[in-house]
Amino acid sequence: MMDEKYILGKLEKAGFESYIVGGYVRDRILGEKSYDVDITTAAKPDQILEIFKDFKTIELGKKFGTIKVLYKDIEYEITTFRKESGYSDKRHPDRIEFTHDIKEDLKRRDFTINAIAVRKGNVIDPFGGRKDLEEKIIRAVGNPQKRIKEDALRSLRAVRFAAKFSFKLDHSLKEAIRDHACDIKDISKERVRDEINKILLLDERVFAMNLMENLGLLAYIFPEISQMKGFDQHSSFHDMDLFDHTMSVLGLIEGDLTTRLAGLFHDTGKISTFFIDQRGEGRFFGHQNKSEELLRKSLKNLSYPKKQIEDIALLVRRHMDNTNTYTKKSIRKLLRRMGEENIYRLFDLQRADLLSTNHKDISNIENGKKLVKEVLEDSLPKSRRELAINGKDLINMGFKQSKLIGQILDQIEDLIIEEKLANEKEQIKQYIKNKYFPID
Repeated sequence: MMDEKYILGKLEKAGFESYIVGGYVRDRILGEKSYDVDITTAAKPDQILEIFKDFKTIELGKKFGTIKVLYKDIEYEITTFRKESGYSDKRHPDRIEFTHDIKEDLKRRDFTINAIAVRKGNVIDPFGGRKDLEEKIIRAVGNPQKRIKEDALRSLRAVRFAAKFSFKLDHSLKEAIRDHACDIKDISKERVRDEINKILLLDERVFAMNLMENLGLLAYIFPEISQMKGFDQHSSFHDMDLFDHTMSVLGLIEGDLTTRLAGLFHDTGKISTFFIDQRGEGRFFGHQNKSEELLRKSLKNLSYPKKQIEDIALLVRRHMDNTNTYTKKSIRKLLRRMGEENIYRLFDLQRADLLSTNHKDISNIENGKKLVKEVLEDSLPKSRRELAINGKDLINMGFKQSKLIGQILDQIEDLIIEEKLANEKEQIKQYIKNKYFPID
């Protein structure tokens, strides 16, 4: 349970007018759960620190008037009433000025639905935020052109709120976002990435991606995706253009962010590998490799974690594997290459991909899941670590430290997985002796 009344009470007891503001107020009005508590107050940063001197505090935003207070595992962001001016980096104010007027503070905020403040049960709503919540519309506070030009990240936030709450964007706000779409390039890549992640985790992520394309944002964030719009695949296998197919896949993926990013990029390589065969069918040989190349470049540019990029690349590279019938042998190899978590991500991606075509038979994927369960339950090794022999054993047998040791272990692992050799140390050693030290 939140203790915002306790935190507010300490500020008020010290003589400082204080309000709950922003997303927490918005979400409470909408009946949504909210865990981020923003408080705005007449207290200056040093006064906030003094009031909460016995609490754990974080001063990272002190120069902007913000102190974070941690209480009962909840983070309360407390900011002094302020006015802002100048946004030369299109993200942060060049100058801030503390004020004692809550309405001045609300005037600097992005959207009317985020510019509602509450103090002691009294609601301060100078820009009609509650009415906009009722009418399900997102409007800028004041001049939308000015709001978006000040901070280009607000364009993505507007898209996210529209998708999250099933709201419409005010026409003038839409125009402002379109007019300044290119400014998103000037925003910190990490901030853009974080907004994209939040969007992709929404139930209405496809609506959000279509809105981003409509507003001109997608071309500056993921040009590889935007270029798919209207691309005819000339394939009897597909009844949608490449963009709509990708959006369908994205919407059908049940899994996590990694799988959804793989779904977003899985066919990006089709445009550059496209040709029409003698029967008039569109072909895309090797498109998965080109898609991997494109996603690596794009996600690295947005500062995605290296491990996550590797997982996404692996899924995209293998997303066509289901065109061959899964067998225990192929599943064992996939498990070795991917691990259990990624193989289930792969099935999720493949299922969504197939269901977004004219060929909706997912029996091979369902069989793959069944085989994974059987393979995981059998006694055969699932990784190199489970082999009954290791590199040290080979050195003791007379092999020198070299690449050959790894190659031999690869051969042994393949033979065991193919059930041509038992995973028993003496049998493996005898096989190696017969192959590498034959009797003259």
